[in-house]
Amino acid sequence: MGKTNNKSGFTLIEIIVVLIIVGILASIALPSLFSNVARSRVAEGLAGLSTYKSQTEGCVQGHFSSAGTACTWAALGLASASGNFLYTFSTVPINSTYTYAIQATNATYSTDVVTLTRGSVSTNGYTCSGGGNYTGAC
Repeated sequence: MGKTNNKSGFTLIEIIVVLIIVGILASIALPSLFSNVARSRVAEGLAGLSTYKSQTEGCVQGHFSSAGTACTWAALGLASASGNFLYTFSTVPINSTYTYAIQATNATYSTDVVTLTRGSVSTNGYTCSGGGNYTGAC
């Protein structure tokens, strides 16, 4: 009887082909994953801004002349940080009306921001804008 040589396992070529296929699939899937993560974080920031917006709106309506000092987060009992975001509020007087902005800044990446800006008291409308990875997310 002759000597039999039973080798089992994968050849180097087979392993390289599998690694190339995995790399191609990862290059397709990862950008989509990161995009979905960014969208979910924007949703979290907008949800937080919604709560802050209603509280701040009531305060600004009641304190037009002193909204900048009366409507701070501490005065309203609101935290300046929640979840993945840091929240800021600013008022700017314009001819006895107030516009204000509430901003949610990603706690990890400070360039990723979502901002709600309120127009004058007479228009009472809000605009949403995003920056960093959140640009165009509103």
